[in-house]
Amino acid sequence: MAKTPNIYFSSDWHFDHKDIINFERNHFASVQEHNDYLINMIKEWAKKWTPGSTLWFLGDFGNLDFLWVFDMLMERGIAVNFMLGNHDKQEDISKIEMYVSKVYEYPVYLSQKLVISHYPVAVYEDSINVCGHLHGSKLQDPNHIIASVHVANYKPISMQNINGSFGKLPRFNRRFLYEPFAADYQFTQPKDDVIMDKDGRIDLSASRLYMKIQREKDEDTLYRPYVGGLDD
Repeated sequence: MAKTPNIYFSSDWHFDHKDIINFERNHFASVQEHNDYLINMIKEWAKKWTPGSTLWFLGDFGNLDFLWVFDMLMERGIAVNFMLGNHDKQEDISKIEMYVSKVYEYPVYLSQKLVISHYPVAVYEDSINVCGHLHGSKLQDPNHIIASVHVANYKPISMQNINGSFGKLPRFNRRFLYEPFAADYQFTQPKDDVIMDKDGRIDLSASRLYMKIQREKDEDTLYRPYVGGLDD
């Protein structure tokens, strides 16, 4: 059975950056050993991945003389999307575009609940942010997956990894007045189903209770079970 194309994520390769060796990758004896390891890693990815797959590189590439490593993927029919990190420069976009499918400067929503970025971004409780930037650390919540190559043990993050993480997230209530921003509503016209406090701000507890009572009344009106006798 033919393998299905997949989507992969990785970031913060930092080719030729000596400081990254001293900071967190001191298991490499030299920056040359570090570079060679990354090259062999990408070469193995190119061999294993199915043509038609996509790599999202989420920033901080390092020395642009190593951009040729993307050829190993592109020549295999694997698309490469490059998102700029804080060490990547806008003036280098034209050069980067010569080696990849597309360059992005800002976070991208791949779906309503999946956003990818270089820096971590805030997301709702039922959403995931795949990001880079962090070195030697992770975030203590299930909503952020760190694709920084060292943090990810030099393995790509796949869509299977992400889908598995979605299954562990709580259900998120998106109903009116239960959103995370509900307390900050400032209505532009009067609303009969919202209760305001003495300072003119929305009283969430009272408003939610009022809506619950109204909903129960409506349900009671819509459905009243027959309890009469045969002669009624």
